[in-house]
Amino acid sequence: MNISDLLLWVIWKANAMIRVLQFIFICVLFEACIMSNRVCAVSSCKNNGYKLQKWLNTSCEKHQCFNKECDCPRPFRLIPFPTEKKDPETRLKWAKLLQRKGSSGCNWLPKDDSRVCSLHFVDNEPTLENPYPTLNLGYTPTKELKARPPPRRRLIDRSPSKIQKLDTCINSEHASLCNNGQEQNHISFADHNYFVQETPKEESETTTDCDQCLSKNLKINDMKNEIEHLKLENIKLKAILKQKSQTCLTLQTVTKSNKKMKFYTGFPTVKAFMVVYTYILATFKDITYWKGPSRVTANPLKPKRTMTRKLSKKEEIIMTMMKIRLGLLNQDLGDRFGVSATCVSNIISTWIRILGKVIGDLVFNPKKEVVKANLPPSFKTKKYSNVRHIIDCTEVFIEKPSNFQTQSVTWSDYKHHHTIKLLVSITPAGMINFISSTWGGRASDKFVTEQSGFLDILEAYDTVMADRGFPIREELALRHCHLLIPPGRRGVAQMTSTETRCTTEIANHRIYVEQAIRRLKCFRVLKYELPLTMLCHIDDIIKIAGGMCNLYPPLPRYASQ
Repeated sequence: MNISDLLLWVIWKANAMIRVLQFIFICVLFEACIMSNRVCAVSSCKNNGYKLQKWLNTSCEKHQCFNKECDCPRPFRLIPFPTEKKDPETRLKWAKLLQRKGSSGCNWLPKDDSRVCSLHFVDNEPTLENPYPTLNLGYTPTKELKARPPPRRRLIDRSPSKIQKLDTCINSEHASLCNNGQEQNHISFADHNYFVQETPKEESETTTDCDQCLSKNLKINDMKNEIEHLKLENIKLKAILKQKSQTCLTLQTVTKSNKKMKFYTGFPTVKAFMVVYTYILATFKDITYWKGPSRVTANPLKPKRTMTRKLSKKEEIIMTMMKIRLGLLNQDLGDRFGVSATCVSNIISTWIRILGKVIGDLVFNPKKEVVKANLPPSFKTKKYSNVRHIIDCTEVFIEKPSNFQTQSVTWSDYKHHHTIKLLVSITPAGMINFISSTWGGRASDKFVTEQSGFLDILEAYDTVMADRGFPIREELALRHCHLLIPPGRRGVAQMTSTETRCTTEIANHRIYVEQAIRRLKCFRVLKYELPLTMLCHIDDIIKIAGGMCNLYPPLPRYASQ
């Protein structure tokens, strides 16, 4: 190594040492600035961080070293106030004991860098026995008032039953105690309160024992009246609180009447709801709740956790039915039942599958003999006696999908909206006996009828009543069934009177399927635009709505029940 390289190395080392010393100096200076800004919050105390830093930089005469390196105790410590998050009461108590006033005349509140030196504490620091600063605060602390001794035995019985005799009793006691013939104090009663008119000072300069008793009784009477007033106020506040609690939605609110039950859940009566609830409890004992697609598969090596659910099964069923019946949002249901929106989504996803299995079984095809036994009077003719199915298709609006292929499948030219289509079949009495799965709104009525499985439930010699949009006469003929639709005459300017009369007659009988579909749309989740998040549950929702409609009275007015 030559001399130039050695010189460069020495210069580099010197620069490095200078940077280190500068950094240490800045840190010490910063700490000193911080310490110097902290002052004891007691008004009469002069201790601060600068004074403490100055002491640390001086030398210790005993150990011949700097005080900051010595083991000698510091003259004082600057103790921070308790934090507002952990102990706000103690923080306010400290500020109250200091008795400082703010800039605007209001009470002083400590800041984050406010400190109290250790000289104001009994143990030089806050402890469990002495947690508050009480020494050298610049004023004399007031002594706490001790509790007054219990009152002596009362000379006067002030019960309401003896209030009328009170004047005579007091006058007699007063006459027996006072022998100097002083003028009797006049006592008047008003609303169970009496007031003593004292004698002038010229006549009675000293207060007798009787006057003291009367003054005590007056104070006791005032306190009793105040207690009665507070009791009445307490009763009024309890009534207001009870009235406000009744305005919130509770389980008792929904189940207290058939009208409330039908409005909130769609069940026609409370009894019908209890029958379904009892059947579910007996059938589904262990229920695995939906927690999202990523948490469905359980780890067999991990022990199963048992969690206590906040809502009962009855409340969860009512929540699910309110979602279907009223079409409420998950956040709204969560606020009503006191749970989160995620919990509401998991509960609804679980119970829709269960209710679709239980209530959906109410949609079934009854036997031919049962249908004929319950025919309305208008169907008891030779032409309509074999009618077993009245069919029609309906559409439900959905949100616009993001996928272009799904958009083309769900677009309906008839509704000019993205929809899903399903086939509904009812008996002449108005009972829904078949509901198909959902298809895209682009599918035709004939395609849905053929692919939904409706033709498989038909029996020989059944009559199916439909609209002109169901050209399925050949498919029904292969199953030995008959199709009854209004006559259609395309290309003809005007229908004959016979064809017009036949169209009107079939339309009057076919109107019940429109009313049944309107009942389905009373469940508002099907009435308005269905969110895409609910699209995976649409088949179960429609089954639930159809089963609930079968619990209602028959649609024809004179149908036999």
